[in-house]
Amino acid sequence: MAKQISATDAKNNFGGLLEDVAALGRVDVVRHGRVVAMVLSPRAFEASVAANPAAAQNDVWGKNHMIPPSAARAARMLNRPSTFDEE
Repeated sequence: MAKQISATDAKNNFGGLLEDVAALGRVDVVRHGRVVAMVLSPRAFEASVAANPAAAQNDVWGKNHMIPPSAARAARMLNRPSTFDEE
C-alpha cells in the first residue's frame, strides 16, 4: 500500500513529497478522506505500464494534453468581468 499524505501537507512540504515518491515509488494525496491524486516515480510508472501493456497503448501520457482541446477552449475566459481595473 502507498503512503498517504494530506493535500495540505503535500503543498506545504513539496520537497518532502518528492523525496517520499523517489524512495517509495508512489504517494497518495488525500483530501477530506478520499484520494484526489497519486504521485508516481518514473520507475513506478514504467512498472505499471510493463504490467499492463494493452492499457499503455491506449494512453497518451506525455504526448498530448490530458484535457481535450475542445474542453480547454471552452474553459477559457472569453469575457473578463468589468471589475478589472485596466484603464
